[in-house]
Amino acid sequence: MSGKNKLTFRINEKANRITWSVPDLPLKNEENADFWRIHIDDGFSREIMVKSSQQEGKVRTSSNETIIHYDGLTDVYGKTYNVRLNLHMEDKNDVIECWADVENLDDVRINEVQFPFMDLSAVCDENRANDVLYRPRGLGERINNPWAALENDHTEYMAADYNEIWSPLFYPRPASMAWFGIESSGHFLYIGRHDDKKRICTLLSGINPRNKSPRIISAICHYPAAVKGEFISCGHSVLTLQKGDWRLGSDIYGDWARKTFYNPAPKPEWVQNMTGWQRIILKHQYGEIFWKYEDLPRVYKEGAEYGLDTLLIFGWWKGRFDNGYPIYEPDPDLGGAEALKKAIEEIHNMGGRAILYTNGVLIDRATDYYKETGHRICRIDIDGNEYQEHYQFANNGTILRNFGYKTFVSACQATDEWREKLLENGRIKLSFNPDSIFYDQIGGHKCWPCFNSSHKHRNRIDEDPWFRCENLKAMHDLCTGDKALGSENTVDIFSCIVDYNHGCDFGNWYRRRANDPNARNNFPKMYRRTFPETIMTNRFIHDCRKDFKGELNFAFIHGYRFDVSIYRGRVAGIAGEPEYAKYIKKLIDLRKAYHQFFYHGKYVVDTDITLPDKVHMAEYTYENRKMFAFWNENKNEINIDILGNTVHIGANDVACIVTL
Repeated sequence: MSGKNKLTFRINEKANRITWSVPDLPLKNEENADFWRIHIDDGFSREIMVKSSQQEGKVRTSSNETIIHYDGLTDVYGKTYNVRLNLHMEDKNDVIECWADVENLDDVRINEVQFPFMDLSAVCDENRANDVLYRPRGLGERINNPWAALENDHTEYMAADYNEIWSPLFYPRPASMAWFGIESSGHFLYIGRHDDKKRICTLLSGINPRNKSPRIISAICHYPAAVKGEFISCGHSVLTLQKGDWRLGSDIYGDWARKTFYNPAPKPEWVQNMTGWQRIILKHQYGEIFWKYEDLPRVYKEGAEYGLDTLLIFGWWKGRFDNGYPIYEPDPDLGGAEALKKAIEEIHNMGGRAILYTNGVLIDRATDYYKETGHRICRIDIDGNEYQEHYQFANNGTILRNFGYKTFVSACQATDEWREKLLENGRIKLSFNPDSIFYDQIGGHKCWPCFNSSHKHRNRIDEDPWFRCENLKAMHDLCTGDKALGSENTVDIFSCIVDYNHGCDFGNWYRRRANDPNARNNFPKMYRRTFPETIMTNRFIHDCRKDFKGELNFAFIHGYRFDVSIYRGRVAGIAGEPEYAKYIKKLIDLRKAYHQFFYHGKYVVDTDITLPDKVHMAEYTYENRKMFAFWNENKNEINIDILGNTVHIGANDVACIVTL
């Protein structure tokens, strides 16, 4: 093979063994290693495994493509199936592009295809502990020595950990992108799913069972769900091993995304310049009223004093927050429709912005809508049952806290009824003249497979993201002029359609809880560098907990707009926590001094310097200048030299410096 790609492969005559290698590097795999796996469903046994190492097929090669064909498949118990499988591996100079075609002629369902499947005993470093796994859990995760670290994903008895210890990452969300890879001895092994149809998949990382020879496995799992008589072509994947680090993967995936689906429209100017918001709940889950419509201008004004220019309004409808979905109508107990409209107008007169909430996914099982429509259009699982979610928000009692309150099902995005309901709710919100309509959760909430073949996806259980994108586009079309569309969660295929994201992913916070041992793995640079256009908030600071300044400093350097939700939107606005409010204002004022970089610049990772322990850095460009934002997590002040400049950072404080 030629080009920058150093990864080569060889298939044996029986087509049951692949040898991966890299010239002059120790990359290798064991003799009995698989290079694909399939899981078959006969209606009773749901995961009948078929392994490449136990098959016999034929290999056909051309100048740049290898095609591996199997006329039938044999499972691990020796039973054969009338299933034809073609594997394509195409040399495209810098990468190997591969995909699988499945033709099912048997009375079973081909639930999943794991291909490519790289089972290695070494990558590029003889000392395996030096390897680093980068994967898009949330905005990004950096795992040192995955050969050992992934043992933490052992299920003890819930799965077959005696074969492999798996650490699966489902896309879309909790994975924000569909690529991952291993950094090893100055090289990066890239594995990416490049599927124009935006189908769901799982990025699989795994290691050997306990006390067995070292193995690290990287695979992509597709969900064709092919029934008898169907021919399904799975999404294409890309492999390459080149000199470089994780940024190689960011470039490969980002370039492909921008040629296919990632083409964000310009955002309204007010969104681009948004400093953050107060997020409040008018009527809470359990029925308590905290604010009425007439209170909204006052709550907005209190936030504006500290630099927050927007109000995100939850629980404004008659049914109260997390109740009654998807029916939204103004609440007479809160003041009625005209009072809501008047309150938003007063906020506008003060120069502020208002956002109205609805949920984009959930249906309350206690509603007439569920009984009449929702039960038909909700997603169902592999056993034909509704996926259900149960919320346990409580006040001061014990029944709700211990035993839960609400039960929801999730709407299938591939139904006309749900699409129209989303648009109807958008029109309802716009009738009150907010600056933005916000749909919670739809920007990434559980794109789980739906097994209801009466929906528009039919037998294709993996197409939720495609239909979700189409729904988001239709919702965005409602937003004329400088109206904006927002959602919760951050996933590449959805974030390029909305104008902003309410962050709710690993990497939108530093430590969600104090002393979180996984905090050091969080690596938001992975997403921020790949898709720097995304506007998102931080999350999960609800009061002046001990580490609140550090959390805000983390949000500051990474450019997150501030989500201020005191006591999770209850009882008090920002004025209820004056110390927190004062620090928010300090950071917003500092951002204002570097406005062009934070609000109109580009988040980059160009400069490689070794930072002292517990010092964090983010880098931005604007026109021909660079800005570096630092957070010193230490309890003592520190000086940093950067490109011939010295920057002073106080203890647990932030600082910025601009260089040419």
